[in-house]
Amino acid sequence: MPGKTTREPGEDRLDEELARERREHALIDEEKLGMDELEEERLRRELEAGDETAAPKK
Repeated sequence: MPGKTTREPGEDRLDEELARERREHALIDEEKLGMDELEEERLRRELEAGDETAAPKK
Protein backbone atom coordinates (compact mmCIF):
# COMPACT_ATOMS: atom_id res chain seq x y z
CA MET A 1 0.00 0.00 0.00
CA PRO A 2 1.55 3.31 -1.03
CA GLY A 3 2.29 5.73 1.72
CA LYS A 4 1.33 9.36 1.77
CA THR A 5 3.82 11.41 -0.18
CA THR A 6 4.92 14.63 1.38
CA ARG A 7 6.29 17.55 -0.53
CA GLU A 8 9.16 19.67 0.58
CA PRO A 9 8.40 23.39 0.92
CA GLY A 10 10.53 24.37 -2.10
CA GLU A 11 9.21 21.67 -4.45
CA ASP A 12 6.22 23.72 -5.61
CA ARG A 13 8.51 26.57 -6.53
CA LEU A 14 10.83 24.15 -8.35
CA ASP A 15 7.88 22.70 -10.28
CA GLU A 16 6.81 26.21 -11.28
CA GLU A 17 10.34 27.04 -12.41
CA LEU A 18 10.55 23.86 -14.51
CA ALA A 19 7.17 24.59 -16.10
CA ARG A 20 8.30 28.15 -16.90
CA GLU A 21 11.53 26.89 -18.49
CA ARG A 22 9.58 24.36 -20.59
CA ARG A 23 7.31 27.15 -21.85
CA GLU A 24 10.32 29.32 -22.69
CA HIS A 25 12.00 26.49 -24.59
CA ALA A 26 8.77 25.79 -26.48
CA LEU A 27 8.57 29.46 -27.49
CA ILE A 28 12.20 29.45 -28.60
CA ASP A 29 11.55 26.33 -30.67
CA GLU A 30 8.52 27.99 -32.27
CA GLU A 31 10.59 31.07 -33.08
CA LYS A 32 13.33 28.93 -34.65
CA LEU A 33 10.77 27.04 -36.69
CA GLY A 34 9.21 30.29 -37.84
CA MET A 35 12.60 31.70 -38.80
CA ASP A 36 13.43 28.50 -40.70
CA GLU A 37 10.17 28.79 -42.59
CA LEU A 38 10.87 32.44 -43.39
CA GLU A 39 14.33 31.53 -44.64
CA GLU A 40 12.90 28.74 -46.83
CA GLU A 41 10.34 31.14 -48.28
CA ARG A 42 13.04 33.72 -49.02
CA LEU A 43 15.21 31.12 -50.74
CA ARG A 44 12.21 29.85 -52.73
CA ARG A 45 11.46 33.39 -53.95
CA GLU A 46 15.11 33.91 -54.90
CA LEU A 47 15.14 30.65 -56.87
CA GLU A 48 11.89 31.53 -58.63
CA ALA A 49 13.22 35.00 -59.49
CA GLY A 50 16.43 33.41 -60.78
CA ASP A 51 14.44 31.01 -62.97
CA GLU A 52 12.50 33.87 -64.52
CA THR A 53 15.66 35.81 -65.45
CA ALA A 54 17.66 32.79 -66.60
CA ALA A 55 17.70 31.86 -70.26
CA PRO A 56 15.83 28.66 -71.07
CA LYS A 57 18.12 25.64 -71.24
CA LYS A 58 17.89 23.32 -74.21
